[in-house]
Amino acid sequence: MIKKKLYIITLVILQSSIYAQDYFSQTPFDVYSFSKFGVLTDARAMGMGNAHSLLSDNYSAVVLNPATLGLSRKITLSTSFGLNLYRNEATFLDSVNTSRKTETVLNQAGVVFPLSGDSASNNFVLAAGYNESKNMNRIFKFSGFNAFGSTLINNLTGNNSLITKRLLLSYPQYNDGSIYVGEKTVLNSNLQETGSSFDEGTLNHWSLGLAYEFAHNIFVGFSLNYIIGSNLSNKEFTESNTGFYPDTLQIVPGNIRTAGFKKFILHDVINRIYNGLDIRFGILYKFYNFISIGGSVKTPSIIGIDEEHYFKGSSEFNTGLNPKLDSTILSSYNISTPFEFTFGAAVNIFFLTGAAEVSYVDYTSMRFSGGLSVPQRAELTKEIIENYTRVLNLKAGAEFRLPFTGISARAGFMYFPSPLINDETAFDRKYLTAGLGIKSGEGSMEFNMAYIVGWWNERIPDYGTGIPPISSKVRTDNIIGSLVLRF
Repeated sequence: MIKKKLYIITLVILQSSIYAQDYFSQTPFDVYSFSKFGVLTDARAMGMGNAHSLLSDNYSAVVLNPATLGLSRKITLSTSFGLNLYRNEATFLDSVNTSRKTETVLNQAGVVFPLSGDSASNNFVLAAGYNESKNMNRIFKFSGFNAFGSTLINNLTGNNSLITKRLLLSYPQYNDGSIYVGEKTVLNSNLQETGSSFDEGTLNHWSLGLAYEFAHNIFVGFSLNYIIGSNLSNKEFTESNTGFYPDTLQIVPGNIRTAGFKKFILHDVINRIYNGLDIRFGILYKFYNFISIGGSVKTPSIIGIDEEHYFKGSSEFNTGLNPKLDSTILSSYNISTPFEFTFGAAVNIFFLTGAAEVSYVDYTSMRFSGGLSVPQRAELTKEIIENYTRVLNLKAGAEFRLPFTGISARAGFMYFPSPLINDETAFDRKYLTAGLGIKSGEGSMEFNMAYIVGWWNERIPDYGTGIPPISSKVRTDNIIGSLVLRF
């Protein structure tokens, strides 16, 4: 019983110590990763830069603008699948490492069911299905000799972490009155540092949508989206002595077994499960078949996160000493993403259609709630307000239809500015898209392909305060195929 109580007390102290530092605690990046726009819908929309919130008459309308479901006059089945290639060129201390990761996914499957006949003057439509709203396929690797900056050992020690205490990488410090004032380490720089991170998972929307043509060519729509997903993040960091620290140096003074420091390894695995809801409203006005204008509002996504944080650590010394650490921390908390307001216009001229959209997002309204203490939430809110700003996301595209053939070609672009205050344009996400399609004369069967290339610079989070930054150049390549059947 005494041993059990001691274990619980130790775990609580360890958890408090870990959450006192940036490396293990929640950061604004955790909620931003859900707030930034997910790019994948169906191939026709993606071929036009996803500027399709006034044009989609299939299931994609549920996650773009549910009002355009009202354009559908036939039962419509649609599905999309894709290949994702993620490339990361990470730079750390002038050392460059390139990593690649691929994934094949089912992007979408849905049905649209009109309840009004072809001759009805006011259309009423229901829709249901699945859409992958965010792909978390990520990878990065870095390596370099850190001669000047803070090390991970030093960063953990500065926060009085029990990790460095238990691995004998730091020692207690006392003032003149022999009162404990914190931890200290001699391993402050001049270490070879390597790291890697592999992420996989998806965030998916299971949705119900409806649209109604309440007046001629004026449509309103609504969708309810249940958000479910998971993410497995696997990180490993190593700091090694390449000869700067002599074999005679005792890392813990007075403990001869800590002489000859060789290596520190931290293996960090986080498994997250997501559940949440959001709602989208939309409106569409069509001037004959020539001009369309409209917009949509997405309410904040309220997402509950259950997090299992596993980490193992070890240190090695030339004396044969090899202390180890193996712990698990469980936590649950909620996040809410910002409102998204979108306005768009489309023009259709015979065999050519063009569309453009702008979305307003206020990232200062991101929030954490539930599961975190009031001081934690207050500090995170302060960081969000001080570091994030409001942005306008842009999307545009065009479709050319070759007369009498059912063949079409598309092109588009997407531009998502970085929401961090005073960020450079290199950190803005840019995408170019292209696509081809073919459909039967009556449109009962349609097949589309799209290619999307995106590029931007990215900062790597979660390595520690004062440690030299890791920057990366990201490129993503997506190939999407979609099949639409109308009955």
